[in-house]
Amino acid sequence: MSRVLAALLVITGATVATAQQAPAATGITGKWQMTLEMEVGTSSPVLVFKQEADKLTGTYTGRYGEYPLVGKIDGKKVEFVVTINAEGTETRMAFTGELTTTPTGDVVRGGAELGGMGQATWLAKRDIKK
Repeated sequence: MSRVLAALLVITGATVATAQQAPAATGITGKWQMTLEMEVGTSSPVLVFKQEADKLTGTYTGRYGEYPLVGKIDGKKVEFVVTINAEGTETRMAFTGELTTTPTGDVVRGGAELGGMGQATWLAKRDIKK
């Protein structure tokens, strides 16, 4: 009987460890610090995501102010759009990325189409400051 109990404990422990390593698809809600690499340089906007099921809402705050964002999450895949007013010109920016969990925390990385400003790559890290 002790062998059966030991085997169950090993199996249960492996299941718990696997569950802890997988990124939580519903865990994107919160504040994120982004590094946006564009053809003209780098910027550091702040994202605030609110997730309800597969729907994302929130804000994008950067050089030109704070703007609402809308999007969706499907498993690890993240997509959102924000329209900013850059020096009098409305610019629609579309972001796609993938949520992953690393030993140092949650990250989302991907690409973006920045309307008339070209394409970009980005990385956002969860802001865990309290």
